[in-house]
Amino acid sequence: MSRRLSCLLATIALLALTPVRWSVATGAGLILALTSLGTISPVTAAPSDPAAPVAQDRVIDVPAQRIFSKVIDPDDFECEPTAIDDYVGAQIDSWTLAELLFVIPHQDVLFGVPTYAALFFGTAGDPAYALGSHAAQLRNTFRDVKKFWSGSEEVQSDDIQLMAMHGDVLLDADVVEATLLLMQEYELLSPPLDTASPAQIRAEAMAVATFLQQNVAGGRALYDDPLWTLNAYAFSGEDETDPFLQSLPDKMVFGDGFLDFMEAIGLGDAGPRVVMGHEFAHHIQFELGLFESDLEGPEATRRTELMADAYAAYYGVHKRGLALNAKRVADALFAFYVVGDCSFDSDGHHGTPNQRERAAEWGAELAMASHPNSAILDAREFAELFDSILPMIVAPDAA
Repeated sequence: MSRRLSCLLATIALLALTPVRWSVATGAGLILALTSLGTISPVTAAPSDPAAPVAQDRVIDVPAQRIFSKVIDPDDFECEPTAIDDYVGAQIDSWTLAELLFVIPHQDVLFGVPTYAALFFGTAGDPAYALGSHAAQLRNTFRDVKKFWSGSEEVQSDDIQLMAMHGDVLLDADVVEATLLLMQEYELLSPPLDTASPAQIRAEAMAVATFLQQNVAGGRALYDDPLWTLNAYAFSGEDETDPFLQSLPDKMVFGDGFLDFMEAIGLGDAGPRVVMGHEFAHHIQFELGLFESDLEGPEATRRTELMADAYAAYYGVHKRGLALNAKRVADALFAFYVVGDCSFDSDGHHGTPNQRERAAEWGAELAMASHPNSAILDAREFAELFDSILPMIVAPDAA
């Protein structure tokens, strides 16, 4: 850690940060990395009334919720810092002190609005949510992964919309305000915004948009910091009981920051394609009802995330899938490794890096063992095979 970053983190500690609440599905480990750096201390975003309409933990899955009761013993598992820690640390190190002091009280807006604006308002035809980086790659893989699993009649994918999330949404006070109001309705905000009046929400939106509009100098723009969009997620409102959430189209959303991260660690080629396979796997789970199980809390989320890793690896190395060569397969496995997390007591726990690597290895080996090599397993049969091997994948690995 650089001396400058150490000083910035010391500043944060002195300011006694209010814990941040997060509740979103996905894909990658932004909040984990911030937590491991000591920058953010997220806690549970669950509503006090279980019956209240809320975006459930499977709607958008960001590993950030912390529950103060252990479900899994962390001492039984190896979990070392991954590449995302260095990446996030470098981004924080690039902030000026003024920027850092701005980020601290506005975390709900900066980290939440780009994600939830895409969920609540994004459509595939809206230029504001159009794919930018890796657009052709993502579109082609989206087409191919739908075709790959088309033999599974239970999996319907024609209604999925592919789109992006961008940081520039933070420049529009009206969009920020509208997003915050909905986040407040679904109890996705931390104090004081969780009980703020409409006028106070408007003031917060204006404050953030104004600061970010003014904070553009020397080719640097804080609104476009990759940390605000370091995520990818799948959404389906099919099983939601809230009318608004139920009305939203099925989506796969890729953040600019997540794609930037993949480039930064040398996975710009295979990484986004394998992540597409992972996010499509969540749609398979939505369609097949695979989120329902006897497991609860972190163990339930870990199962579905590791299963999605296995689906993605199976698609990634299969002859009729991405057909990645040995090096690209290794890169894809590393992509899963770097987004593994050790938030054992979090409902958003995705599995340790070792567990995610084992799940991906199992999926890859299953694809390579296909006979004939063009045969593709039915999606439900794949899930049943995965559930039979899950205890081995999550077995303790610490010495």
